[in-house]
Formats: sequence, C-alpha cells, structure tokens
Amino acid sequence: MKIRFLTAGDRYCFICLLSIAIVCTSVSRGYAQSYYPDEFGNTWILHSSDGVDERVVTIEGPETIGTESLKVISDRTYAISDPTDGNPNKFFIKTEPDGVLIFRATATIAGFDVSIDYSPPQTFLPVPIELGSEWTLTGQAILLLGLTIETTNVAKVVAVEPITVPAGTFQDCLKIEQELSTSGLITLSQQSTLWLAPDFGFVKAISSDNIVFELIAYDITINGKEVAVQPKEKLATTWGALKKR
Repeated sequence: MKIRFLTAGDRYCFICLLSIAIVCTSVSRGYAQSYYPDEFGNTWILHSSDGVDERVVTIEGPETIGTESLKVISDRTYAISDPTDGNPNKFFIKTEPDGVLIFRATATIAGFDVSIDYSPPQTFLPVPIELGSEWTLTGQAILLLGLTIETTNVAKVVAVEPITVPAGTFQDCLKIEQELSTSGLITLSQQSTLWLAPDFGFVKAISSDNIVFELIAYDITINGKEVAVQPKEKLATTWGALKKR
C-alpha cells in the first residue's frame, strides 16, 4: 500500500477501516433504503483525484467469529501503477434491526498488524440514521509485549446532498464527518469525510490528508438485481477480475 501515514498512509488506512459501514435503514423520507448494499461480491472501485491510487471495497465472507457468521468488508488502496501492492483492511460486521454491529477490525498501522476485537460487539451504525445522527465507537488493540492502541471514532451525519462522481450523479447522499483519535503506542487525532448514496453505498471520501477518492465503477446487487457501471478508463486488472466473480 502506498504510504501516506505517520507517513499519512497508515493513518488514512486506519480511518478507512473505521469509516466504511453497511446499513439498511430509514431516512426522513420514510422508507427503507440500503446505504451500503451488503450482498456478497458487491464491489466499489474509486480513484484518487490525483490519479495515483485506486481503492477497491468488496463484500466478502462469510467468516465465523465464535458462533457468529459475519460479512467482511475488504478495503484495499494501492498505487494504480502496482495493483499487486498493499494488503486489505477488513472489518467483520452483522446487521441487526437496531443497527450494524462490529465484531472485529484488522489493519496495518506503522508496520504493526493490528486486530481489534469488540466483545461484546459494538454498534457501528445506528438504525435509523438521518441528518444529525451522531455515534461513537471505541476499541482497543493489544500488541506485542502488552502494548495497546486505544481508538475512538466519533461520526455525525452533517448533510443530505447530491454528489456527482465519474460513475454518475447520486441524490440524497449522507455526508458523514468523522473524527478519529488514538492513544497508546500510536497517538493521533484527525478528521475525514465520506458520502453514502441510497441504494448504491460508498461514492466519495476525503481523507485526513485531503485526498479525494471518487467512485468510478461498481458492480452491486440491489433488491436481487445486479447493477454494474464500468469505468470510462482502463483499470489495472481489477475490473476484469471483478467481472469473473
């Protein structure tokens, strides 16, 4: 993965890990919508505005933790010039009637492979979610020699607005601002923003380093129907592999 953390890359990857969510919920318009459709195999491809990096988010699984069968969000960012670079960040979730629960998150931070287990599971996103919704997620990773990283992520829906990206224009997107802080072995505090579109999910993000990622292609299932938009430009190898799933 391209390093922009501590060098900013590790910071950015960790924020991404805590940022993305899957939620089927209701909004002020009064009907159920999926702000991150969670069918297995759903895939979103985004490019950084500087044309350097590609980011691929995929719904994988199921994987089992304890007695729970969970879906896994795999989130990998890498240089477009080297699509084999970088390991994915992952988090393990389950959607319940009153929110999305997170059981585990994994990432690489400053060279450390970090696994954060949430026991009991925490509410990652509440249901319902609407303009003004605010929530907090806290966790702890125990590293070698008993060293720890404490994490706190505070998120708030600050707007509902249209977003135009290379993959199209999406109405009524939730704009979610987040503040991530960590303490212990690694100490930092920073902000990021992401947009989730009803029925389509992840369409745009701005990292703490003001790097903009925009959706260029997706292959997702909505209400049992597959919907795909191919990129206007040739991707490394990602799209060809995606279409074989």
